[in-house]
Amino acid sequence: MTTKEKKLYLWYGSLLAAVIAVYVLVHYMGVIRLDLTAEKRYSLSPVTKELLAEVKEPMIFTLYLDGELPSGFRKLQREVQQVLQEFRAYNRNILYKTEDPAEAGDKKAVRDFQQQLEFKGLSPVQVEVNEGNQVQFLQLFPGIIATYGEKESAIQLLSTHINTTPENQINIAIQNLEYNLANAIRKLVRKFRPTIAFLEGHDELQPGRVADISRALSEHYSVTRFNLRQFEKDTSTGEVSILRQMQRMSNFNCLVVAKPQKPFTDLDLFLIDQFIMNGGKVVWLIDAVAADMDSLSRASEFMAYPILDELRLGNLFFRYGFRINTNLVQDRKAAWVSDMRSVKRWIYFPLIDPLMYHPVTKDLNSVKLEFASTIDTVMAPGVTKTPLLKTSDASRTVSTPHIVRLAYLYNYPGREPFPKRFLTVGLLLEGTFTSYFKNQIVPRDETGRQIPFREESKPTQQVVIADGDVIKNQLNIVNPNLQKGVPLPLGFDQFTGIQYGNRDLMLNIFDFLLDDKGLIALRNREFKLRLLKMSRVYDEMWMWRIINVALPVVIVVLAGVVYVQIRKKMYI
Repeated sequence: MTTKEKKLYLWYGSLLAAVIAVYVLVHYMGVIRLDLTAEKRYSLSPVTKELLAEVKEPMIFTLYLDGELPSGFRKLQREVQQVLQEFRAYNRNILYKTEDPAEAGDKKAVRDFQQQLEFKGLSPVQVEVNEGNQVQFLQLFPGIIATYGEKESAIQLLSTHINTTPENQINIAIQNLEYNLANAIRKLVRKFRPTIAFLEGHDELQPGRVADISRALSEHYSVTRFNLRQFEKDTSTGEVSILRQMQRMSNFNCLVVAKPQKPFTDLDLFLIDQFIMNGGKVVWLIDAVAADMDSLSRASEFMAYPILDELRLGNLFFRYGFRINTNLVQDRKAAWVSDMRSVKRWIYFPLIDPLMYHPVTKDLNSVKLEFASTIDTVMAPGVTKTPLLKTSDASRTVSTPHIVRLAYLYNYPGREPFPKRFLTVGLLLEGTFTSYFKNQIVPRDETGRQIPFREESKPTQQVVIADGDVIKNQLNIVNPNLQKGVPLPLGFDQFTGIQYGNRDLMLNIFDFLLDDKGLIALRNREFKLRLLKMSRVYDEMWMWRIINVALPVVIVVLAGVVYVQIRKKMYI
């Protein structure tokens, strides 16, 4: 063997060894992964990798999107599989599979299986497919059930968005894939479940009116109700203890004040204030004006009047850096109301489009508010305020007392001026708050001793929405297939059949407040929607068909002819 041949064999051997080494690294270790996309859509964030490292046993993702699918859903299926492949590259305990609910068996078996998926939290989507001259409707379940040990988590990939094209809805689902999947992992591997307490004692919303959001939250949080005015007695003295009440509240991570109707006492305010000062988080859902649609079922008009001063919350809010005004918002872009004969817009129900710059509201469906008020910010050192919900660019406010007339429903204000724009109705506050009771006399315990008191809070967060009904679900009175009085999904209007984004909004708020890893920031990722221009597609359709079908055949024939001619010249 010559020296030249030895070098050649050595080069071939080195190349083969390098190829085998790369294959082993990529296939078994997954350490070499290149993302050449402009948006880095296949590059996992550090927080996702951190969560994947916590998966110590097999976690199975079952995607119920398979079979004959429209093109958009096939794209969604591919994207889900690619993200899960990325997950598996970092942790071999991640497993996934796809199933088609329509292949569960006969019609009864398919119907039973679909009902099981709905019970677990996956909502079906009706898709219209055109096949020639026929129109076929498919019921798809674009969702995932993640299983980890004995725990399960439902991941709804596709959400309905008002005034959004199906293509854009698919793109929104793809943008939120990493967040939705990583969030499911976080909830499944988390050993500590934060506690959310719905406040009682001031005629807040009853359990049935917050049943849907409570059920959704209870899948991943500990949800309870807490009466601020029910004190436990001291076992030694038999007297009630303020200090013991504060200790009970310290077990909560977040307090929800949902549409209180009765006044707060100084002691109530002190307990809530110190809960915040010790790092507790509060979601305020406040009606500053007494107004209810039920009043219009008894008369053609009613008086809406302010109640914020009666609640005695105004000064507390002012100290924390915001003020809820005792007015009512009217908006041209309003939600719909049905009078059993027709569906019309009701200017007292603002339809809030999500703000795209914050992860809580980005890519949400429109949120329905009922008799909302505006929120102003005031000076509060150390507190950052971020608007979460704003009205449209054609809105206005009316001062109260104000007569709400049913005539506005039938005489939609066509030329009336709506001069105000983007009024704040939902606000996030973050930072260090000053106690409302600073430089005031604070309560003492039953023995007369000074209760531990903080004048400045630990870094914490509060969310305020100037509408208590934003978290209230309806009770069934229309659907004959459901028992009357059964709680319906939050944001679903049974009288118009429209699903609003209230449920997703509230879930995002609690995830944001109780997210210790900053995972929700992934919702700010944005992928460009690169769609074909359909008019150009139709104009150039035949040209591209010829290029793709006929041109390759012509090239092969010409190459064959040239090859034959070259051989003739070489060997004749």
